[in-house]
Amino acid sequence: MADPMTGPAPRCQWCSAPLPSADLPTCPSCGAALTSTVGGEEIRGVTTLDPEAILRARSETPRSRNRLLSFITGEMPVEVGGPAEAESLAPPDDAVRLEMRRLEMEAERADLEAETVAMKTDAVLEQGIDLAAMAEASPAASADAAASAAPAPSTPAAAAPEPTPAPAPDLEQAPIAPPPPPAR
Repeated sequence: MADPMTGPAPRCQWCSAPLPSADLPTCPSCGAALTSTVGGEEIRGVTTLDPEAILRARSETPRSRNRLLSFITGEMPVEVGGPAEAESLAPPDDAVRLEMRRLEMEAERADLEAETVAMKTDAVLEQGIDLAAMAEASPAASADAAASAAPAPSTPAAAAPEPTPAPAPDLEQAPIAPPPPPAR
């Protein structure tokens, strides 16, 4: 890498500001020493202690440490809360408890309903029942189809009822959902 002092225009090694000449002892922009002082000059904070910096450090308030670390090392006293903190840690009142219980029961009911649907679906899949055929054979689907169709002449061959598949025995034994919670 080329020396920054010997280029087309001399620059400061510290702040890269252009220098008027290459033989300056300090940078006019940042004040950094550009020439080495071998034993001749002392630089505060680098070669000697800076008494002003030491005094400033003593007069400033110390930075607070991490609260957890201060608590563990014993530097921070344990704060004891007053009556307001005791109220915030008290158990909830009866109305809140009742609402919490109601929400808990609704969630449990929803879980049981989902489990019931999953069990019924598994049983249908195990027996290989075609759900599309069941939907076409349902009374509601045939009533909708009959209402939307134009009246056609009745013949004995056209009036034959469609066969409906028998319900699976496992579906009858599947658990039913619990009753809904009482209304408020």
